[in-house]
Amino acid sequence: MNDAPRRLALAYPASLMVAGAGVLLAAYVLAATGLPQWLALALIACGFVLWTLLEYLLHRFVLHRVEPFKAWHAHHHRVPDEPIRIPLAFSVPLVLVLLIAPALLLRNVAFSAALSLGLLVGEMLQEAVHDRVHRGAGGGLLAARRRHHGFHHTHDERRGFGTLSGFWDRCLGTAPPG
Repeated sequence: MNDAPRRLALAYPASLMVAGAGVLLAAYVLAATGLPQWLALALIACGFVLWTLLEYLLHRFVLHRVEPFKAWHAHHHRVPDEPIRIPLAFSVPLVLVLLIAPALLLRNVAFSAALSLGLLVGEMLQEAVHDRVHRGAGGGLLAARRRHHGFHHTHDERRGFGTLSGFWDRCLGTAPPG
């Protein structure tokens, strides 16, 4: 990563602040809507699942193909043990899209706030899991995610794009072998 994006990037866990601000805003709006709790939870869950697809698509098609994101991400591939840094030029627009796109598409404040909340929680969890798999921490599910992501870094960067889940890699033909 060249100097400008490095200066304008936040290292994990500080990088969570951008999405965290979006979570607070979406939660505040959702609380003010009076949406039934069961429906809010269902929409939050839908947003989280949608995030796993969005994460896969962003990683595969933006971080590996679109400049300047490709160059920034290539640095992460070259130096995977360096603390993960997320440029504000990526995180701020992403959070804004995750807040605004559901409102434009659904045209319902309550539904879009709940969906945005799930998307943003997914983004924050993805950052945390990504950091953990690079630090070698945790067993069980984290160990499986570490193997999947490790294959992407060390064997074939055209496979293994999902960090939170391998579901979309399996569905879209990019799962690591085995």
